[in-house]
Amino acid sequence: MTIEKRLTNSQKLLADAIFDKAAVKFGSFKLKLHEKNSTAPLSPIYSSLRRPPDGPLTDEDVEAIGKELYNLVRRKKILFDIIAGIPRAGEPFAEVIARLSGRPLIKLGKKIVGDKRRIDSVIGGEYRKNQLVLLFDDLITKADTKKEAIAVCENAGLVVSAVVVLIDREQGGSEELRDSGYELHAVFPLFAILDYYVQTGKIDSIKRNEVIAYINS
Repeated sequence: MTIEKRLTNSQKLLADAIFDKAAVKFGSFKLKLHEKNSTAPLSPIYSSLRRPPDGPLTDEDVEAIGKELYNLVRRKKILFDIIAGIPRAGEPFAEVIARLSGRPLIKLGKKIVGDKRRIDSVIGGEYRKNQLVLLFDDLITKADTKKEAIAVCENAGLVVSAVVVLIDREQGGSEELRDSGYELHAVFPLFAILDYYVQTGKIDSIKRNEVIAYINS
């Protein structure tokens, strides 16, 4: 099956939009994983799925991403009672999904110490113990941040039903979560969106292969 058949029309439009607005960029970039491993190779791809001043997305882009994430949740028939966005990138998308689904939204707190950030508490919203919480974020590389959010929710007595992201960079985060007993769902596996960009002439196969070589290494 080709990527053209796998992507819906709305997914193609969204993939085009995040590329055209440089929400997905190609070059040499540091990632969160470099906080733990400063000698790791720089990434040839970077995603900045945020609104200004931290990113290029408009309110319309955030709405489109939220709708696509919610479409994925409905297709997968994921059960949930409440919603949380992983600070800070996942929060705008979680707000859209809370509105579309009619489910309550809780807010997670992030503590900044020096140049490191850690999710450490539930700071807003109403919830009851044993409710199913669905976590949303922009992307996943490794699973450290997701595990922080999961631990905070579980310490509050909630049950994490799944983690949902727009892009899975396919660098082990999904496997880490699965090994810990949690499911990850992604709208775009990175290899799929790369193939789409090659097929539509946005990048060439050399750049695609460079990214894949980095991921595989």
